[in-house]
Amino acid sequence: MATNHPDHLKNDKVKNIISSWSFFNDLRTLAFVLKPLCNMVLALERRTADLSDCYFGLACISAAMKKLPRQINQEFRNHCIKTNNKRFQEFDKDNYLLALSNS
Repeated sequence: MATNHPDHLKNDKVKNIISSWSFFNDLRTLAFVLKPLCNMVLALERRTADLSDCYFGLACISAAMKKLPRQINQEFRNHCIKTNNKRFQEFDKDNYLLALSNS
C-alpha cells in the first residue's frame, strides 16, 4: 500500500509504520494470540457453556502463547503470560476443580 499507492497515505508516520516489516509480523502475532481468545468468547456465548468451556479456552490460549517465538516483543509476551496465569489462579479453588472433574 505504502509503495504502490503513496498518494493515498498522507500521514508520513503511518506510511513509515506500514512500510516496516515488523508491523505485519506484529499483526500476525497479535492475530495468533487473539484467535483462541475469540474462539473462547464464542464458546462461552453458547447456551450450553459451563465452567469447563472457560477452563478449556484458557488452556488453548496458554498453548498458543507457548508457541510464540521468543524473538517477538518480549514485553507483550510477558504481559500475555502474566495475564493468563492470573486467570488460571482464579480457577485454583477446590470447588472449581471439583466442578471441573465432574463435567
